[in-house]
Amino acid sequence: MIKLLWNTQNQNTPNTDIEKQDNITDKGWGVYHKNNSNEWIFSILEKIKFKLIKSETELENEDILIIVDSSIEKKEDLYFKLKLICSKIFLIHLGDETGSHDLTNIYNKFNFVWRTFCLNKFFNNEIVNCIPIGYKSGVRLIPQTDSRKNKWAFIGTPHRSSRHDILFQYSDIKPSFCHKTKKFNEKIINTDEMSKILSSTEFIPCPNGFFHPETYRLYEALECECIPIVENAFQYYDRLFPNNPFLKVDKWIDSKLIIKGWAAQQIKEKREECKIWWKNYKKKLQEDIFNKINS
Repeated sequence: MIKLLWNTQNQNTPNTDIEKQDNITDKGWGVYHKNNSNEWIFSILEKIKFKLIKSETELENEDILIIVDSSIEKKEDLYFKLKLICSKIFLIHLGDETGSHDLTNIYNKFNFVWRTFCLNKFFNNEIVNCIPIGYKSGVRLIPQTDSRKNKWAFIGTPHRSSRHDILFQYSDIKPSFCHKTKKFNEKIINTDEMSKILSSTEFIPCPNGFFHPETYRLYEALECECIPIVENAFQYYDRLFPNNPFLKVDKWIDSKLIIKGWAAQQIKEKREECKIWWKNYKKKLQEDIFNKINS
């Protein structure tokens, strides 16, 4: 039987005060992943029939296990135990935005690994595939009866010069929507409101994250059939998604000319191109995961 264990919220018992503080941080992120990534992860596993379990105690000999986890550098003993019980074990590794740990020994305990936040060493790896970090649970397309009212929208923390430059360059492009927060995940807009905003917006600038190019913003834009504009640093998205239809810019002033200059038909065609690409990408990802687990 194929079973799935969502384990990001479970952390090892700390032994020291330093470990205790780290554990609090790790648990906080683990709960965040469980609350915000569950819809995305379950969607890419849609083709697989599995039983959701709450603990490894529900495993039986020869089960096939899919474990969704974070802070995996601290859970090697658990994975060794799971390997002894199960006929196959697969890992979906969430988090690890900084890529600061050598996870080779841990990844080698699994039959295959899917991880978010791709790094150079994982672009062509035999046992690891990179997957998108996806969209926050609850974000969805809300069909519009009229044309989209916002030319662009930004929701998030304007840290670093790149994000400040977006707000500066786009300041005279109306109508628009901007909701700035001082800290990640603080005073955020709920997903219902975010869905309404994105579904009524044409272009979404997607600046790089604090540590890594990827953010939820890109995939939320795609889910809501917006046109994403990404920074072209290191050609990251062309490496992760060859032949993707995203608009890519080296300077945000270049995207300003696109937003102000594109006609309605050109916008409609690019939106449709992004919509079809994202639909096909998700379908292929589902099939690839299904084939790997059932091979």
